[in-house]
Amino acid sequence: MATEGLINILERTVTGSQADLENARNFLAKAAEQNLSELLKQLSDILITATNNPTARAQAALQLKNALYSRDDTLKQLYQERWLSIPENIRNHIKTNCFNALGTETTKPSQAAQCVGYIACAEIPRGQWQDLIKRLVDNVTTVGRADNVREASLEALGYICQDIDSNVLEPQSNLILTALIYGMRKEETNDNVRLAAITALLNSLEFTKNNFQNDSERHYIMQVVCEATQSPNIKIQVAALQNLVKILTLYYDYMEYYMGPALFAVRKFFNSLINKSTLINGRFFFFL
Repeated sequence: MATEGLINILERTVTGSQADLENARNFLAKAAEQNLSELLKQLSDILITATNNPTARAQAALQLKNALYSRDDTLKQLYQERWLSIPENIRNHIKTNCFNALGTETTKPSQAAQCVGYIACAEIPRGQWQDLIKRLVDNVTTVGRADNVREASLEALGYICQDIDSNVLEPQSNLILTALIYGMRKEETNDNVRLAAITALLNSLEFTKNNFQNDSERHYIMQVVCEATQSPNIKIQVAALQNLVKILTLYYDYMEYYMGPALFAVRKFFNSLINKSTLINGRFFFFL
């Protein structure tokens, strides 16, 4: 199908009538059955083209992501095996487009980051796309890289950490943690970047055991997390406190030294909520 026709179909999944929506969904399902690899290739071409309508780009990424991921573990396994059956040259084309689309979207969160993340979840455990983590880390830590690229790269790392078995990622845990802590620092001037880093850290804590066993590394991680709880940005505060709760749960044996700063951060946070009469997402944090 011509690209313009596919763009029109994608736009109708959002802006059309109910009948248009059903027709568009049926068309995309049939196209996937007939030639999935060609459809995914076209979707990635639409995503990478910055001049395309943002709605079409977002929907292209969504359709691509939905072909790769399901919350149902059996379906997810099936989708991953189906992806790996696509010829390597086409997969490489799609991966290149998705990676290069990071930071180019006008919508948030980044749909390209989801595509990169879920492709990685299919490939990295099977020994493929082995340079991806380093490339994402470089996007985050390279001086002068655009903030949108850094934010989307951190989001992609978050999706990867959330969905891949921690044993698979453990050999690259230091590299991943370097990027996340770098993005979380109080010196980071972009709150979106900082929030993306803190959110991704929450998904990575299971495979950072070796880091928490090392005194100097543990001290620095805790320093950065506790500093984030003092951010004036309420979303950053909440995300940092969620990390603190999880760290105290996973690594309690190492936490005695930090209980003072940690509890101070929690008390200060709740005092600010009381002062502002604010309730954040109905979440409550309990420290015993």
